[in-house]
This record gives sequence, C-alpha cells and structure tokens, in this order.
Amino acid sequence: MKINYEINLEDYIEFNLHHLMHSKTVQKSLWKQRIVVSLIYLILPFLISYFFNLPLLWYLITFSLASILWFLFFPKYFYRSAKNKMIKHLSEKDDHVLFGEHLLKIDENGMKEITQSSVHEIKWDNIVEVKGTIGYFYIYFSSMQAIIIPLEAIKDDMEKLMHFYRENNIQLSYI
Repeated sequence: MKINYEINLEDYIEFNLHHLMHSKTVQKSLWKQRIVVSLIYLILPFLISYFFNLPLLWYLITFSLASILWFLFFPKYFYRSAKNKMIKHLSEKDDHVLFGEHLLKIDENGMKEITQSSVHEIKWDNIVEVKGTIGYFYIYFSSMQAIIIPLEAIKDDMEKLMHFYRENNIQLSYI
C-alpha cells in the first residue's frame, strides 16, 4: 500500500506539543515547577516581613494571589512558550526538509517513508507504538521519533490503512 501526504509546520508543531503533553518526564517536571514556585511565593511574605519589619498581611495576600495564579496558569504559559520556541527555531534553521511531500509505502516487512531528502525504512518489530489523535496518526519508531500522518491528508486511504492494521494485528492507542 502507498500513501501520499504532505507535512507542514503546523503538523510538526502539533506532534511536538502532543509529545510534550503526554511525556511522563515533562509532566513530572511541570508539576515540580508549579509546586516549587508556588511555595516560594508563599514563603516570600514571611521573609520580607521578618527581615524588613514590614506588616505581613498585605504581602501575604499579594504573594498568595501570585502563587495561585502561577499554579493555575503556568501550564498554559509553558505550552505556549514551547510552541513559540519551536516556531522560532524552525523559522531560523533550514529545517524545511522536514516538511513537504511524503510517500509512505507499507508492506508485510514494515514501512518506508520517502521524502525529498531521505528514505527511512522501519521494520514492524521496530515500531514502538501507534497513536491516534483527532487529527493524526503517530507511528513511533523510538520514544521520541514518529512518522506523522495527518488524517485529513489520507482520508481516502484511511479504510485501507485500518484494514492493514487489523490484518497485521497492529494495536492503536487513541488519545
């Protein structure tokens, strides 16, 4: 089976954000940052009051509010910042070889992804996981690398692909 599709900047960014949102390491780090910084905001009023002999109440109210806001809005800030950094990085570098036409050849031995600059062959045994989201299939061949397939680009071939996965006992995990 052959599937032609195109990958653009938005597809690549969506994959990376998906990976960040579902990475246990990133989520653990995100929780630590939320909690530690919030605790620092809660400790600061006591330090200010103690060292500068200033009234505690107003500082406690202000820093408590800052602590709550940080805890609630830091994840949104983190993902927006990560997205902006990705866009900036991909705009500065000449990584346009990631984008454009892709041809995916699937057979009983595995799959071969062909782009304008590379050919990547993956045997079935080397596929770590296949994830499906609302708009994409991600075929992971390592913990951080995947073939990105936009569902919109392959809507005509979707039934053939799903039939192939069922025939070859390939498990999909939907998120």
